[in-house]
Amino acid sequence: MSHLLDHVGDRPVRHFGDGEVLIAEGETDTPLFVLSDGRLLVERDGQRIAMVDQPGAVLGEISMLLGVPATASVRAVEGASVHVVDAADAGIIDDAAVMGDVARLLAARLQAMVTYLVDVKQQYADASGHLGLVDDVLGQLTFGVAGDVESGSERDPEPYY
Repeated sequence: MSHLLDHVGDRPVRHFGDGEVLIAEGETDTPLFVLSDGRLLVERDGQRIAMVDQPGAVLGEISMLLGVPATASVRAVEGASVHVVDAADAGIIDDAAVMGDVARLLAARLQAMVTYLVDVKQQYADASGHLGLVDDVLGQLTFGVAGDVESGSERDPEPYY
């Protein structure tokens, strides 16, 4: 991920204090952020997803690439500095080096998720209900088309794709 810092080093840097929100879930037109230093908490529906502290980590890429509202909230923990790539700067999508770094990041996240779901599938192979849906989820993650995914939660009836 640190390679990405080399590609966005000329972008503006913004500093966020403890508890300051970078991205609010559901927000539209959010910029792409690349962490320079500090720690960030990522949450979805009030549930902690990750604590991010690795320089070069990317946030806001799903919204930017898919053109959807932010799928999670991100806020600074212990302060953070990020390079800001505004949504208006769509030219970054044409930058092969930057998009290569983002693609590798997304591929690594997908691999981790699929590995986890395969483990869940092995542990709960005979389960029904939501755990029985792991086969469907794995199929969608590995070979599905984003438009085919539908949310299974009544709290969130619209798919994110």
